[in-house]
Amino acid sequence: MFWWRRHMRDLERDATNEQVNEDGGLSYAYAFLVVTSCGIATLGLMLNSAAVIIGAMLVAPLMGPIVLLGFAIAETDVEKAIRSAKALAVGVAAALTISVIIVKLSPYIPPTPEILARTNPNLFDLLVAVLSGMVAGYAVTHRKIGTVAGVAIATALMPPLAASGYGLAMGDLNIFQGAFFLFLTNMLAIALTVAGMATWYGFGNLRTPKHLIWETVLAAMILVVLSIPLVRTLNESVAKTMTVNEVESVLRQGFKIEGASLDKLNVQMVEGKPVQVSAVVFTREFDKGAHDRLLPQLRERLGRPVEFSLDQVVLGDSLLLAGAGKSVIANPVGQNLQPNLPLSDAQLLVRHLREVLPLPLTLSEINANAKVAKLQVAPAYVGSLDTLRQMEASLQNRYPAWQIAIIPPMRSLPEIRFQYGSTELTEGGQPALQTSLWTLKRWQVSSVRVTGGASLQENGRKTSSMARQRAELIASQLRAAGLVAEAASVYPAAEQKALEKEQGIAAWRVARIQPILEGMEAVGGRDAPGVTTDTQRNQ
Repeated sequence: MFWWRRHMRDLERDATNEQVNEDGGLSYAYAFLVVTSCGIATLGLMLNSAAVIIGAMLVAPLMGPIVLLGFAIAETDVEKAIRSAKALAVGVAAALTISVIIVKLSPYIPPTPEILARTNPNLFDLLVAVLSGMVAGYAVTHRKIGTVAGVAIATALMPPLAASGYGLAMGDLNIFQGAFFLFLTNMLAIALTVAGMATWYGFGNLRTPKHLIWETVLAAMILVVLSIPLVRTLNESVAKTMTVNEVESVLRQGFKIEGASLDKLNVQMVEGKPVQVSAVVFTREFDKGAHDRLLPQLRERLGRPVEFSLDQVVLGDSLLLAGAGKSVIANPVGQNLQPNLPLSDAQLLVRHLREVLPLPLTLSEINANAKVAKLQVAPAYVGSLDTLRQMEASLQNRYPAWQIAIIPPMRSLPEIRFQYGSTELTEGGQPALQTSLWTLKRWQVSSVRVTGGASLQENGRKTSSMARQRAELIASQLRAAGLVAEAASVYPAAEQKALEKEQGIAAWRVARIQPILEGMEAVGGRDAPGVTTDTQRNQ
């Protein structure tokens, strides 16, 4: 054990304690770094930029108080623990505040993948935090401070706080709770692991081996408590992956039209409710019996109730033949480009459109000089508005130099659903709102009416005001996006009690957006079943 005693003797204990105390306390530099790093992290999350988020991680001002907390636990030093707690409390409050301010002052940005990635922590996140805490403890006790930067990136303390601030600013408690739980998990796991490493290297205040046992048992109990919801999340993730694979297998084997291809699949699983499956299929002809044929197969394969939505995107018979340097109108597919001639940018775009975006079009225009492409989708299109939005985003990513716009046909905007008894959106509510915003922008609509509803006695005597609050919530987000939005509510509706039994109460927990065209009343939408708007009721 000579090497171990020598290893322990080489530690600079006084310098290490001094550094830990200096870095872990509350100071102007600490507060400044918290605000700036959280600002960077918030902007990175909203921009969906991993590089910017990593930049915020590298600043890592919260690592100092967390390490100090670990040493305070190891040394059972109450004074150090209080100093650490003060610094962490101020840091968390400052981070949340600056994040909320940035989100509130910014134009409305929907939750990006970088934000959503931090709202569902699982057991692996806890294991990463424990291993990172071991590295942090080793780095601090051996004064290898540069290694702490790697720990900061691995555990990501600031981005979850920034995501929590986004959730607060947007009123989305699911995002706030998930991201803040990830932050607490990382913080506690690092602190406890640093305490263990500090004790291992002789920085602790152990009086007897029994004291070490109790500290170890207490830390293990805390980690076990943290791991319970994380294990559940991990199990849900594995179960969803297996379910998605089963669903995909059924759809690929069960769709019988030759040449049909599965483009988009979304599976949502909520405990105690049917599995919700939505799919988009590209096909050359509409299969009327596909939904009724596939639904029983899905229920049999999954062994549980299934709600199934199928969009079939029928291949169109018109796309444009692009000419370089001029705007052109769509020509029928089948007129081939002349062989052995170099293809212009516009022609390359047309070829790609013909291969991956076979939509029924009423008008298509490409200006190769201005690099602008507009595609007007015909009313015969049977897919969803969200599918068109995803198609446009895919094309824009593939051709970033071009300005591409897919103009959807006039139809009802998607319903925005709310959770029972509250003004919180369901999991699909926010995507429906984003699809509606995109559609209104493509239609060049500037004014809308939002009508809120509620199921009978959903919130007791406050149900009527809650329906109005739902409409106002959506209207405020539309106003933030630059639209003129008026809010109205309809509660109760004529024959609502009978209709609820027929259609289910979920059909009434919605807000509907109706565009108002110049000189016209709200159009393009429908009210809740059996509901009349305030304007209609007064006529």
